Amino acid sequence: MTHRLIAIFITLMCIGVLTGCASVPKEAGFPDVQNIIEQRIGRRLHWNQGTSEDAAVVDTVRSMLQQELTIDEAVQIALLNNRSLQATYEELGIAQADLVQAGLLRNPLFGASFRFPDKTVGGHRSTNTEFSVVQDFLDLLVRPLRKKVASTQFEQVKLRVGNAVLDLAAEVRSAYYALQADEQTLEMRRTVVQATEAAVDIATRQHDAGTLKTLDLANQQGFHDQAKLDMTRTDIQIVADRERLNRLMGIWGADTMWKLPERLPELPESEIPMEHLESIAVSQRLDLAAARQEMQVIAYALSLTRKYRYFYVFDVGVDTEHDVADDVNITGPNVTIELPIFDQRQAEIARLEAQLRQSQRRLSSLAIDIRSEVREVRNRLLAARNVVKYYHDVVLPLRKRIVDESQLYYNGMLIGVYELLLAKQNQINAGREYIDTLRDYWIAGSDLERAVGGRLIVTEEATRPPAQPVDQPATQPSELQKHIHQ
Repeated sequence: MTHRLIAIFITLMCIGVLTGCASVPKEAGFPDVQNIIEQRIGRRLHWNQGTSEDAAVVDTVRSMLQQELTIDEAVQIALLNNRSLQATYEELGIAQADLVQAGLLRNPLFGASFRFPDKTVGGHRSTNTEFSVVQDFLDLLVRPLRKKVASTQFEQVKLRVGNAVLDLAAEVRSAYYALQADEQTLEMRRTVVQATEAAVDIATRQHDAGTLKTLDLANQQGFHDQAKLDMTRTDIQIVADRERLNRLMGIWGADTMWKLPERLPELPESEIPMEHLESIAVSQRLDLAAARQEMQVIAYALSLTRKYRYFYVFDVGVDTEHDVADDVNITGPNVTIELPIFDQRQAEIARLEAQLRQSQRRLSSLAIDIRSEVREVRNRLLAARNVVKYYHDVVLPLRKRIVDESQLYYNGMLIGVYELLLAKQNQINAGREYIDTLRDYWIAGSDLERAVGGRLIVTEEATRPPAQPVDQPATQPSELQKHIHQ
């Protein structure tokens, strides 16, 4: 009995050495994701895992929130602090654990049986005992390919996580520009309310003096009431857009008292080169790269299934039995092989083949969609640029001339105060529309960055808020250049 136990123990030890002890790395490929993001948008990431760096990240976020918040800082805060993104990082840990698991052999199976005779042999009852150790031999053969599948899946998860980071960054930029435009619009709507309030005051005095009809007074009051409603709607939109940005940055409480620059950046003098953006997007987009990895995973799984379709169960082990009648120990190997009579994995192979074709079609469709998206956003950016330039070069100067001429006519008593106020109100409305088109331009630029899977760097001079009022805009010289890393 002792010899049998020793043999079984040695067998278990050998299998243990073969299998080895593997640990799950805590970083789980996160440095690779950091490098991807650093190359594409130049921002840092942090995975909150209960380390000493977590407190330093919190201090960094709060420090940025104490000063006027730039768009790069808003993006950086979101990438450091967004809780949904932190949850997404855990996919790396899951994929890393799956990769480690794929490299482990299955544990051997130890079996024991005890059979009791119904009569004595040689004057005493002797229990028949049998022990066995069985290991899945096929598991040892498929381990390299299984690790290859898991490794490819791990790379796919890295790409998916990186793509989620880029999606969040693009969403933050769009929300930032929208809120900045709302606050600038609110400033102009306040001016309209002040102008219409002055008109109502004058109209009321004239009506009391008997020189203005009641209908005209009601019209002026209606203009003023509409202006107040428009200002209230903008106030409500600011609250909604501000809370959206709070959610994206993952902040609450006193940290939500941050402020933005008062004005949107002006239109840069030159535009980025628009050639080859489609090809760049196809080579850079992380979601497309993840789709390629998914197709590769299915191809590996199909290869594995085809290769071992007839040997799905192949167990090798050692049995030892004590023969009571002869009082001897019998030890020897045993093999268990599945007979592929009914199930030869044909259904599983057919399913994997269909999944492979499906992933190929999806990959092709996504590539086509990406090219179309790049063209659409590029055209939207160029159209928005043309509209902004038209407002800047034609509409706003014309509205200013009308106000100047109206002031001269009013000074000469050739027109009344209402005509002068109307000219000024039209000028303000043109300025508000200019803000809307400028917002659309910057959001389109952000969308184009996301569409090509990289970033478009704007110089500090181009992103500096203008010093002059929006109703008299002047474009600041700047250079907008493409910078997309591999």
